[in-house]
Amino acid sequence: MVVICMVYFPNVELELYSYTESLTEFNSYYEPKREYTLTDTVPCNFQPMTPNDSLKEFGEILTDTYKAIIDYNVSVDPKMLVKIKGEPDTYEIVGTPMTNTHFNPTRHTKLVLRKQRKPSQVVVPDD
Repeated sequence: MVVICMVYFPNVELELYSYTESLTEFNSYYEPKREYTLTDTVPCNFQPMTPNDSLKEFGEILTDTYKAIIDYNVSVDPKMLVKIKGEPDTYEIVGTPMTNTHFNPTRHTKLVLRKQRKPSQVVVPDD
């Protein structure tokens, strides 16, 4: 019997930023100012989506879309922003994170990411 399984090879550190609204600051439309605060840094297998992946996921070929494979027990909220450690670009999560726990050695969570045209401002807490 041959078992083919996906192996999780982290190639970058992914920073996860949680979404919050300011209680004291407002924008010019009197809406609460949005803030993204660093909550976790995790190892990640980060890859561009192929045209075939994009067709399966969205029904059309999209540019600037990526897939990120992270450990299955990392808590991820679809409203989070994602950033590769040391890079200026930010990414938004498209859809719901998909958790695969069917086979123990290959348990993982898959995120579909879209690069933001204008990177969002994020807050990194002081250590």
